[in-house]
Amino acid sequence: MKLFLAAQSYHPESMAKLATFVDKPLKEHSIAYIPTASNGLAPGAWRTGNSYQTTKEIGSDLTVVELETMSRNEITRNLLQAEIIWVAGGQPGYLLYWMRRHHVDTLLVDLFQNDKEKLYVGSSAGSMVASEKQTLAQWEINGEVPERDVVPGLGLIHFEIFPHYEESLLPEIDVLWQQGDLWLLKNGDAIVVNGEEAVVLGEKNVFSKGDK
Repeated sequence: MKLFLAAQSYHPESMAKLATFVDKPLKEHSIAYIPTASNGLAPGAWRTGNSYQTTKEIGSDLTVVELETMSRNEITRNLLQAEIIWVAGGQPGYLLYWMRRHHVDTLLVDLFQNDKEKLYVGSSAGSMVASEKQTLAQWEINGEVPERDVVPGLGLIHFEIFPHYEESLLPEIDVLWQQGDLWLLKNGDAIVVNGEEAVVLGEKNVFSKGDK
């Protein structure tokens, strides 16, 4: 299983780290780009967003997989064919709703548990949904849109990720976070998972409280 989980995948520092993590130049990879989380904030906003512009500039074989507008068969075919599945940021609960509606959640779990070559690239919400628990989807820190009805995540990792972390947010995180490990990810940094090992490319900040 190969995962690249960033706070901002399009951040120049994150892109440089991604380039060192892949086995060949990024422009030689086929990419399935899922912008759906962004539509949870403002429909169609992804078209002019930094994440989409960055993937277009890579110059690779790029296919946009907008879950709301495609059939299950189309989605499945595009995700199976892509070498990189790039999941953009936005609203995690909205993204997970559409993933579950088209059974993309179970498809992704199967793909990344069994295909050692395929790479998952997450940005913000796209990284958050890799976890099984989605506690942070209810928080309003950082201006995130709250999701009161939490949909379970993909379960690809055993910890939750707080993207766009700044040290000034730590007191509020301390109040809200109840138990276990929370990985605090600054813009420009990323967590890479290769098999069972998770490593931070950048500054590692893990906030722990209570029993794991």
